[in-house]
Amino acid sequence: MKNEEIEKIIEQIFKNFDVKEIPIPVEKIVEKLNIRIKRSPAPSDEISGILIRKNGVALIGVNNTESHVRQRFTIAHELGHFMLHPAKDAFVDYRDNQAGVIRNSKERQANMFAASFLIPRKQITSDVRKISKGGIFESEIESLAKKYDVSKEAMNYRLINLGLNK
Repeated sequence: MKNEEIEKIIEQIFKNFDVKEIPIPVEKIVEKLNIRIKRSPAPSDEISGILIRKNGVALIGVNNTESHVRQRFTIAHELGHFMLHPAKDAFVDYRDNQAGVIRNSKERQANMFAASFLIPRKQITSDVRKISKGGIFESEIESLAKKYDVSKEAMNYRLINLGLNK
């Protein structure tokens, strides 16, 4: 699935639920989709989240020992699996953000979904145009990350992927 297709799915979700605010209310949207969220310590520090579907019921499990922004990303990531990969009933997502890790296509798609969901293209492009005066600097990335309630790393990757920060 291409990034443009993922972004169209997200735009439709935002339209259906009349989402206009930043930061994106990921938990409210998940609840409106009748997906339960359960937070608890994971059996391993390497596990960030899980998605389980059974008999028409879905549950997102989140490792509550991770930071608030990481938990938001995990919820959006699992929502990505829910929306993009309906044929699979369970996903266990390991924290694998080290350089050089090769992710399968479903994990890459769920990561793209999470980044695009939490940092929508139209809003971030508009915000960057308002603050950019010849480049995006560390302080602007930090300010944008706070506004969107994401990590600085997630914001920086999204800006790079959109060609807004080189």
